[in-house]
Amino acid sequence: MQDYEKIKKFWDKRAKKYPLPYDESVYPRTLSVLEKIKKVGCSFKDKYILEIGSGTGVYTLPIAKEAKKVVAVDPSDEMLKILKEQTMIYDVVNIETYKNFWHEIDIDRTGFRKKFDIVLSAMTPAIKTLEDIIKMENCSKKWCIYIGWGRKRENTIKSEIFKFHGVDLKPPSGVLMIQNILNEKGRKPHIEFYETSWQWKGSIEEALDDISGFLELQNIKPNKEKILEILNKHFPDGKVVHTTYAEHGILIWEV
Repeated sequence: MQDYEKIKKFWDKRAKKYPLPYDESVYPRTLSVLEKIKKVGCSFKDKYILEIGSGTGVYTLPIAKEAKKVVAVDPSDEMLKILKEQTMIYDVVNIETYKNFWHEIDIDRTGFRKKFDIVLSAMTPAIKTLEDIIKMENCSKKWCIYIGWGRKRENTIKSEIFKFHGVDLKPPSGVLMIQNILNEKGRKPHIEFYETSWQWKGSIEEALDDISGFLELQNIKPNKEKILEILNKHFPDGKVVHTTYAEHGILIWEV
């Protein structure tokens, strides 16, 4: 049984340093992913979109430039607060937010059933099971898109800290798991992988809090003294900068 309150608190905390839609290191990468989707024949132009796990709107706002409307679902108050701030900054009026966990949404009560042209799930743990996928498909008139972890996740600082705690820094379950579920269901999604990377910057205290949160999410009690020791060893000036190198993937299929 998952502790959804713990998950919500984790994402509320992460919102403070989460990427924003038009960050110069983020927006070009988002456009590149959207272009890969369009090449398969899935167009966002004048479409009704449901986004599961919108976060701060990294995909939401760029898609809204083309779409008729985007409904953004996320359980985190802080993520949605930032997303709404971004819509005001960039004068975006065709985004509607909906705060809830995906598993708790009644798609008939909300009117989501077969309402959307495209249902998108990007870099969120909300989609994990066959039931999650069926619910996703039941909201779509035509297209479903899943963007998630591929086969690589490398970060030297996090790896050292995770190793001390007896775990490897592996990619979370992602594209390959969802592809297997879809294949068993008889779906034949288009799949494409791409390399990506991102930097995290902050103070020693912020890094301690961030990395501890990742460990706690895996039900591992963080040894904060050891984490501080490792961080201070690598960043004696107190300014933490670490980079994650990863592979992500895209699954696109028709329902």
